[in-house]
Amino acid sequence: MPGWIPTGFLGLFGVVAGATLVAFAILLPVCVGRERVRGVLADRDLVRERAVGIAPYVGALALVLAVNKGFIRRIEAFSFEYGIRATTAIYAVEGDLVAAIQDGIPRWTVYYFGPVYVVGYVVLLAFPIAAYAFAERLRPLKRLVAAYAVKYAVAIGCYAGIVAYGPRNYPTVPGANPNAAPVEPLLLDWFGGVTQLTSQVNAATNVFPSLHTALSVTVFLAAVSTHEEFPRWTYVAGALTGSIVVATVFLGIHWVTDVVAGGVLAAGSVAVANRIVG
Repeated sequence: MPGWIPTGFLGLFGVVAGATLVAFAILLPVCVGRERVRGVLADRDLVRERAVGIAPYVGALALVLAVNKGFIRRIEAFSFEYGIRATTAIYAVEGDLVAAIQDGIPRWTVYYFGPVYVVGYVVLLAFPIAAYAFAERLRPLKRLVAAYAVKYAVAIGCYAGIVAYGPRNYPTVPGANPNAAPVEPLLLDWFGGVTQLTSQVNAATNVFPSLHTALSVTVFLAAVSTHEEFPRWTYVAGALTGSIVVATVFLGIHWVTDVVAGGVLAAGSVAVANRIVG
C-alpha cells in the first residue's frame, strides 16, 4: 500500500473527506456557478422551502440506509441460510473475462482507478445533491434522492437472496473451476487500508448487482437530464461514471455480470423515481 495513505480508520476517513471537500470547492463554482449559489443562499425563504420539500425524500433514503447498515450482518446471515449460491453460475456465464480485462490494462493505472473507486465515487454521489439544491426547480434533487432510496431497497433484497463473491474471491468458493485464470485483488494489494472503510458498509457477498455501478449510472442519467442547466457537470459525471464502472472490474471487485445488473438497476430506479416524483 502506498506510504502516503494512512492505515487507521479515522485517517482514511479524513483523507476521503478532505479530498471530497476539495472536489466540492472546485466543482461548485465550475459546474454550478458562484452567482447561482450566492443567490439561493441569500434567499432564506427559498432555502427553508427547499429544505421542507426535500425532507420526506431524505427521510426515506435515511431509513433505507439505516436498515442496510443496522442489519447488514443479519442480511448476510439470512442470505447464507436461504440465498442462492450464484458465484459459480456467474463464472460459468462469463468465464475469465475479468482476468482478461486485468491483463489488458496496465498495472500502473491502479493509482488512478483505486482512488477513483473510493474518493471519486463519494464525490459522484454527493456532489449532485449539493448542486441540485441550487437548481431552478427542486424536481431533479427529489428524483435523484428517490432513485437512491429505491436502488438501495432493491439491492438489500438482492443481497439477502443471492450469495455471490467477487472474482478475486472465486478460488475460495466451493465448486470453483480449478483451471480458472487468477484475478488479482488489486484494491486490497495496493490500497489494503481502504477496505477498512468499505467493510463498514458492505459484506464480501454483496456483489450482485454492483451498487457502485448502479449509483454511478444513476447520477449520470440524472446529469444528462439536467444537462441544459448544468452542462459542465454532465461531462464530469460521465468521466467519473465510466472510470468507476471500469474500476469495479479492473480492481477484481465485481464481475461484468454484476456491472450489467447494476446498469439495469439504475435504469429501473430512475424510472420508478420519475413516477414517484411525478
